[in-house]
Amino acid sequence: MAVRIRLQRHGRKKRPFYRLVAADARAQRDGVFLERLGHYNPMTEPADVFIDEEKTLKWLRYGAQPSDTAKRLLSKSGILMKFEYERLGKPMQESETAEAITETEDVEPIETRDATSETDTSPEETTPEEETSEPAEDEA
Repeated sequence: MAVRIRLQRHGRKKRPFYRLVAADARAQRDGVFLERLGHYNPMTEPADVFIDEEKTLKWLRYGAQPSDTAKRLLSKSGILMKFEYERLGKPMQESETAEAITETEDVEPIETRDATSETDTSPEETTPEEETSEPAEDEA
C-alpha cells in the first residue's frame, strides 16, 4: 500500500482548515486516513501550523511520500531536514535547525544582544565580596 502524507480539507465554504494526515494514496482527499499528524490553518495571520514531529518522522521512515504542499509545510517546520539528516546517518546540529526555521519564517529574526555587554560591571555596581572588603579598609 502506497502511503501519502497530505492535507484533508475541513471548515466551511471560503474558510478552509486543513488536517495533515497519513493516508492510502488511493483514498479520496477527505476520505479514510491512517493517522492524523497535525493541522494547518491558513486563515490566521500568521498561518497556524502544528505538526506532531514524532508521528510524521515515523511515517516518513515507513516510506510515506509527502504531497507538494505537505512537503512545503514539513520543510518550514524543519522536520524534512531532520529526516534527511537521519536518513543519511549524520547528526543534526542545533544551529542548523535554528537557521532552517528562521530562514523559512516570514518575519525578521529578533537580534539578540551580546552577552558580554550585559555582564560588564559599571562603577556603581559592586559584588558582595567587594562590599565586604571595602569597610575593612575604612576601619583600618
